[in-house]
Amino acid sequence: MNRRRRFGNSRWGAFGIGALIVVILFGIALCPTSYYIIRPGSAIELQPIVTVEGEAKDEKGTLMLTTVRMGPANVLGYVVGKLDPYTELRKEETVKSPYETDEQYNERELLDMKNSQQNAMMVAFRKAGLPVTVTEKGALVVFFVPNMPAKQYLQIGDVITKVGGASVRNSKQLLDVLHQYKAGDTAKLTLMRDGKQITASVPLKPLPVAAGEKPRAGIGIAYPDPDGPMTARDVRVPKKVEIQSESIGGPSAGLMFTLEILSQLTPGDLTKGYRIAGTGTIRQDGTVGPIGGAYHKVRAAEKMNADIFFAPNNEVKPNSKMISNYVEAKEEAEKLGMKVKVVPVRTVDDALNYLKSLPPKA
Repeated sequence: MNRRRRFGNSRWGAFGIGALIVVILFGIALCPTSYYIIRPGSAIELQPIVTVEGEAKDEKGTLMLTTVRMGPANVLGYVVGKLDPYTELRKEETVKSPYETDEQYNERELLDMKNSQQNAMMVAFRKAGLPVTVTEKGALVVFFVPNMPAKQYLQIGDVITKVGGASVRNSKQLLDVLHQYKAGDTAKLTLMRDGKQITASVPLKPLPVAAGEKPRAGIGIAYPDPDGPMTARDVRVPKKVEIQSESIGGPSAGLMFTLEILSQLTPGDLTKGYRIAGTGTIRQDGTVGPIGGAYHKVRAAEKMNADIFFAPNNEVKPNSKMISNYVEAKEEAEKLGMKVKVVPVRTVDDALNYLKSLPPKA
């Protein structure tokens, strides 16, 4: 009787130890790491989410933006990322600044998206020969320089409209005014926050500069992305444009937004029946800028049976280890035997001219 009880106790003891090990391993698997995990996202058709007032949506083909899936990697995600050839792991500091929270990063990404949509409207309407009115409203705060005063007084999304008695309509004017101050001075800023006007007195400190650069002072706001939002603007066009991008962030859909808006504004079928995906930022002059994750995005395009994938043919420095987005996407497509044709573009005109040269799809 006692031996049976001991056997039963040992069996339950072994089960308990096993369960404890499983719980511990599960807990370890969910522990955070200092990496982000990045995978191919999706190719999203633009016709359902972009609407130009009074214009028909009669494309036989489709234009698509492409995305990547990205998020913090736990231990399990890190292991999967090491084993999965279609998954990329990046150190957190290469994705976002260690000095900004996830919330601040997401806010900045949404501001980038808004700026991208405004640029797309401006380029598309001007290409269509329609008037565009741009009113600059002030310098937009999107990023803070580490260990500088601005972060203590300002918030992402603030719009600076005055420094002292000097009006500020754009980021260049802000820099010009601040150059008149020196380290130790205090700048009285007038700004708009959540629709309300407030003031903030921000001290200036020496800015971090590269070797050989002239020392200068500042409050500590910066723009890490050359295509990112720097000036708050009101963009007026003669037809209302609605873009339901929801929680998609970043500036990389600019080119494809431009093409979709232009397709709805102009007669004829820009797509000629093809499934056209792509990526790239858009600047006010129609230049297409580089993005991150081109090889992930071409996979997303292939998965959605795209015929064409536009990729920025951005310049790279000689003898640099960097490659253009176009080369990156093309090499990936060739390596995996994809059917999608990767097309290099440096301007929106490159994309338009390529589409004009195509015969209608059979």
